[in-house]
Amino acid sequence: MPPEPQSTAPAAPAGALTLPDIAATEERVHNLRADAQRNRERIIAAAVEVFAEHGLEASTAEIAERAGVGEATLFRRFASKDDLIMAIVETQMDEVIELAADCVENSDPADGVERFLTEMVEHSVADRGVLEATKDACMVKPELQSRRREILNLMTELVKRGQAAGTIRGDLTGQDLGFLISAGASAAGMPFPGIRADIWKRYLGIILDGLRPEGATKLRPGPPARRLFEDPAG
Repeated sequence: MPPEPQSTAPAAPAGALTLPDIAATEERVHNLRADAQRNRERIIAAAVEVFAEHGLEASTAEIAERAGVGEATLFRRFASKDDLIMAIVETQMDEVIELAADCVENSDPADGVERFLTEMVEHSVADRGVLEATKDACMVKPELQSRRREILNLMTELVKRGQAAGTIRGDLTGQDLGFLISAGASAAGMPFPGIRADIWKRYLGIILDGLRPEGATKLRPGPPARRLFEDPAG
């Protein structure tokens, strides 16, 4: 019986990784990265809740416990509490950008502006504590300038689309929307016992009516300058 033909393929060097080894390693790395991302998201979500309840003086230990992770895990993701606060602000600003971009795509410009203002005021009312705690970082940190500019550009586009369609008064600017959001949300903070939690909807309705060109009177003073939003510390 003739001998079996010998394989001519070179033997793998000792210690070399095979394709199955490489695939298994890549899967482990992917799983570790996914776990790290989930931990990061849980920590940010927990920090939002804790800061909203107790302010920025809340401990990282409490945040880690709320997130269901160890404090060491928290500090692997965020080297300091300031880094965690910055991550919260970045996440919130990215959500504003996503909402504004979606509203710009609305086929009805008036609906786009109304949805943007309504969802922003509602979010501001729900997360009032954490927004109050982080607003200085949001408005002053130089590393957030590109996000501030993008938000302002999108708000300006929302206004211009409404003006082109004849549904938004001609003297409104993108930066005005930021003040109107704050004005609408402030109604929820009025210290009157027994006041409805959704009273802000009444005043948002008045604000939305005021955006329309019908019966509009000249606004004085003029709108705040763009640079106050883009580079307030400049």
